[in-house]
Order: sequence, then C-alpha cells, then structure tokens
Amino acid sequence: MKRFVILIIALLMGMSIFSQQLASIDNRLRAKFTDDFLLEMQQNRQDDLEYFTWFLDNSYVIKDVGTSVSDRFPKLRYYDKETKQAGAEVVDFDEQNFNILEYAFEIDEKESTSYIIGNTGKALVLSSNKDLTEKYNKYRRMRYENN
Repeated sequence: MKRFVILIIALLMGMSIFSQQLASIDNRLRAKFTDDFLLEMQQNRQDDLEYFTWFLDNSYVIKDVGTSVSDRFPKLRYYDKETKQAGAEVVDFDEQNFNILEYAFEIDEKESTSYIIGNTGKALVLSSNKDLTEKYNKYRRMRYENN
C-alpha cells in the first residue's frame, strides 16, 4: 500500500512538471485557430505556438495617416473564421483591444503591407516576412540568453 501511495504521488508530480512545461495558449489565438489545433500545437509544436503568440503583439504597428491617403491602400477587413475568407470591411476599432488575428491580411515577403482602418485616419502596417523573421530570431536569442 505504501508503494502504491508513493507511485501515485510520483505520477502526480510528474504530470504537474509536464503540464508546467507546456506553453500557455493566448486566448486571442482563438480568433484564427480552433481549440483542437491550438491544443495540438501546445502538445506537439510549441515553437509554432510561441511564434504565433509573439506575432500577436509584434507583427504590426498602427499609424495615424489621416484620411487623405485612404484611396492608396486597401481597406482592412475582418477575418471570417467560418469561410476562412475576408469578411466585412472594418469601420472603426478599439486600439487597446486590437487582435491582429481578427482581421484578414497578407504579409509580403520583403515589403511591409498597409491597410486603411475604416474612416479612422489610421492604418495597420504589417511587417514583411523577412523583417518578422529577423525580429523573432532576435527575440528568441534574447529570451534564451536570459534564461
């Protein structure tokens, strides 16, 4: 009986240590990905989960551009999770609660991409894939050097 109790305690401690090593899932990722896909990433592709979590806050800037440039760039549209297509045009937005994955966008390999946000006088400017890769690699180096 004593061995059984020790075995149970060891198993629970092992499960606790394992669960602590899994990266947490940022709820904002659910705007684009299903729970099953996120769990699969959490369990089997933690590097991908880490990248998408980093991407949420580091892939773009919001710039004041005024209303005179609204014809030069495409309008930002919502991402329709059901159809996996661009949906309705964005009219206004809350910058404090902005989730990049709620919107339809394309990222160019070498050039930044801009989208006008409704009639707000603001633009979403996405970094190029090349710049994102450089920034993410720098982030990872700094993160793992400090651990």
